[in-house]
Amino acid sequence: MERDRKGLAMVVRSASIKDNDRLLTLFSPSLGLLDVVSYGARKSIRTVKAPLYTEGNFSIEKGRRGWTLKDIDVISTHDYILSDLARSQAAMLFSDLVMTGRDASPELYSLLADAIDLLETDSAEKVAVEFIVHYLALAGISGDYRTCPVCGRAYGRDEILGFSSAEGIAVCHDCDTMGGALLLPPNARAYLGRSLEMGIRESMSLSVSEAQEHRIFRYLLRTLPLSFPGKLRSLEYGIWDL
Repeated sequence: MERDRKGLAMVVRSASIKDNDRLLTLFSPSLGLLDVVSYGARKSIRTVKAPLYTEGNFSIEKGRRGWTLKDIDVISTHDYILSDLARSQAAMLFSDLVMTGRDASPELYSLLADAIDLLETDSAEKVAVEFIVHYLALAGISGDYRTCPVCGRAYGRDEILGFSSAEGIAVCHDCDTMGGALLLPPNARAYLGRSLEMGIRESMSLSVSEAQEHRIFRYLLRTLPLSFPGKLRSLEYGIWDL
């Protein structure tokens, strides 16, 4: 096994350990998801710092106790995210989803990196909607919002979708297992389907009213615990009212 490795990565979780050290979880398309200790990160001004959501080329070293951080060529620290509660909550949800899926594909890394960049300039709710719908598509649990992922029937133009708690996915009325408790109207369905035809940065240009954006946002937040039961602590202990 290599004792020294280097790769593009982002810090998706950071926790204090002992008195002055931090345990960082890195998400990297080449290194995967791995925990790295940053010794002295909370004390020495000379120690390499890697705050939460820092993106850069990380140099790590393998020791008897695991991986340790040696150096980092910083691309961005995304400082502004941590100064705003809504943006910070959105970034925490994105990290939760990445760590839950345990997928370190280049496509997912690119999606996360774009979403974290967008959080510094755009509406947290809008970015969250676009990240979630693209993440679910990459995870293979969203369908295309044009045909039912359970029975395969094409949706009617004005059809309202239900939800399957067994599959954790939006479905046609006949496949709905929740008695209409989670409904997705035609205009919202069309918006999500259009989003999936575009990359996350391009989909930010889609026009939608603020009220409609908020309804789609709340719908997606309410469905995520059904898609990932018991795994998203950012929703369980976060600031958003589901």
